[in-house]
Amino acid sequence: MGKTPRVGLYLGSQVIVNNPGYLEALRDKVGLNWVIIWFNGELPPEVLAKSPFDGSPPSPERVSSLLAQHLDGQPSTTKLDSALKSVGPHIGAEHNEAELRKAIEMCHAAGLDVWLLAGMYTASDFDVLMYSPYLEENNRWYEALYTHMATAYGVQGVDITHARYPMTSYPRGLFLDMRPEGAAVAAELGYDMAAMKADIQHAIRRVKQLDSVQLASIAESDLGPFDLFHFLGFRPGLMDWFRFRSEVLVRNVSRFRKAVHQAAGDNFIFGADTYPASLSILAGHNQTRWAEFSDFASPLLSHVDIFPMKTLVVWAQNLMALFPQLGEAQALQIAYRVAGYASLDLPKSIADFALGEPDCEYRNIPLREFVRLDMAKAKLLLPPDTPAYPIIQGGGAPWDWPKEIVEQLQADAMALGYDGYIYQGTRVILDFPLK
Repeated sequence: MGKTPRVGLYLGSQVIVNNPGYLEALRDKVGLNWVIIWFNGELPPEVLAKSPFDGSPPSPERVSSLLAQHLDGQPSTTKLDSALKSVGPHIGAEHNEAELRKAIEMCHAAGLDVWLLAGMYTASDFDVLMYSPYLEENNRWYEALYTHMATAYGVQGVDITHARYPMTSYPRGLFLDMRPEGAAVAAELGYDMAAMKADIQHAIRRVKQLDSVQLASIAESDLGPFDLFHFLGFRPGLMDWFRFRSEVLVRNVSRFRKAVHQAAGDNFIFGADTYPASLSILAGHNQTRWAEFSDFASPLLSHVDIFPMKTLVVWAQNLMALFPQLGEAQALQIAYRVAGYASLDLPKSIADFALGEPDCEYRNIPLREFVRLDMAKAKLLLPPDTPAYPIIQGGGAPWDWPKEIVEQLQADAMALGYDGYIYQGTRVILDFPLK
């Protein structure tokens, strides 16, 4: 007899409060036993005092001064609209303390555990708005925020998302953060920022020197990512760069977990979700070290379109822009090899990805096999004793997956040894007229 899975769901407090009976229906019909609620509470003065902003709303100049920087010294973005509506990184000025507390009360009354959800460095993937993990004023803010969330609401855990660098579909994000302050952080962790920067620039030049014959050979061969590193003559600083970024996150998030445990107790749960395993090191996630800073792992597999699919398309488009002689199918095949998805039967054209369309995640790609691949990789990479719950689509965040595939992935998670799973949305798994 298999173990009883821990079944979670992301919800907003408004949905909970406006839909009496919804939690109980989920509990009784799909086994829901915990809810992760996006934090929308009112922060007290002592926490707001830790904000790195210069006011509410903050000045654009101050926000820009807190952001990660590209290889060319430019800030991660000039799109600051979401930040200018915030009281601090990743926390909007609008709040509803009474609604949040009511939602928590309703969850507990239904016999469900509650975790609160908040963000971290990459506050907006689509605007590429990333606060620098090197700056103490940013880290002091996150530490105060998470400690408040852990101690003021009677919840059982705090779940952090976006504790990473931007999505891998944004190639320039691969080389954030190049702020001058990073040199001292690198030295502290045993790295040489100048050497890493030089080797990154060497790698970019080396790729641009490839010719059509070499590109065709890469597309048609069985080369894996490390074969490509060898073939292209990449120098050690390139790999050091991605290791360094992951160690910055290990160091910082370990600090936040320590502060939360000191305030809320060792049994309080604190941790973060993980980027899809095939690409995770490129987003700053070394999953083999997850237990050093997180009490759990939740591989974020529900956004197949904007994480792996868009990455593959954008990488192929960039290759074709650099090498006009490269065919679309060849460019895609190279992207599949580099990203670790070459074993799957994936589209030969960018159009067949149908990005942005409601059925894009299963029309022309093998959705179950795609998600299961990263689910299996994460289980292999994560420390064996770390409780882990893959995040899968339940309907509505933003697309619906076929119910049969959702059920297959639930079974896959348990067969692979996971401790349960977390849904995003419920349209597919429960017929309930949400208000």
